[in-house]
Amino acid sequence: DFYWGLKKVCSGGSHSKPPESLLGQIYFREMAYMMGASIPNFDRQAGNPSCKQIPWAKNQKLLTAWEHGRTGYPYIDAAMRQLNQVGWMHHLARHAVACFLTRGD
Repeated sequence: DFYWGLKKVCSGGSHSKPPESLLGQIYFREMAYMMGASIPNFDRQAGNPSCKQIPWAKNQKLLTAWEHGRTGYPYIDAAMRQLNQVGWMHHLARHAVACFLTRGD
């Protein structure tokens, strides 16, 4: 019912096309549901055949430096200190600190 109602609403006038359209977003949602139901351990890395099994380093000293903005990389440190002080950072800074954490310098 929802799908056909959406098709009826989208049939009149000009609308954006998938994937940007509402219908495209519904397709993406359904694909994600299907993947979650059909891939073992979809919600985690371990045991998920779709994930590359990465032997993550477990260096608490480096993780603590990252968390507290003491890595020695000014942009990363400023972003992490901002997060610690105000509880927010710009989405581009979030991307940068996440990449730094997972990929290193």
